[in-house]
Amino acid sequence: MKGMFVFAMALGLAFGGCTEGDHQDGDGHHGSGETVDVPDHYAAAVEKCEELSKKIDDLIAKGDLDDVHAVAANIQKIAEKLSALAKEDLPQEKLRDVNIKSKELAGMFTEIDEAADAGKKQETIQVHDKMRGLIAELKKHVKKVDPHEGHQH
Repeated sequence: MKGMFVFAMALGLAFGGCTEGDHQDGDGHHGSGETVDVPDHYAAAVEKCEELSKKIDDLIAKGDLDDVHAVAANIQKIAEKLSALAKEDLPQEKLRDVNIKSKELAGMFTEIDEAADAGKKQETIQVHDKMRGLIAELKKHVKKVDPHEGHQH
């Protein structure tokens, strides 16, 4: 019985492809990367997504597509929390849009991971462009603070 379980697990790993939790080593597959701490506020979380997106740009430019996995997984992790952060930090009328766009962003992990794993640079760029667009849309909900607000002139 134990042998069948081990065999089934081996088959799953062989044919299952890559998932968020996979962090392969050695021969240029993924790398463990660092896991991200999700910020406590919506604005900081979106800013962190932007920062990670720039990191993906750099990786693509260098041709390090195998390293896109870990960074994209971190964006996914943050995107999954954006709705909850928005409930705390944003007005009610913005929540629906944030929910839709953050779910879409989180859902793009598999698409970018598969393109990058396959070494398809152009496809990786296209998926990342969509991700960048969603991050920009999510950023529109961040309240802009006027540095002069509250100061007398």
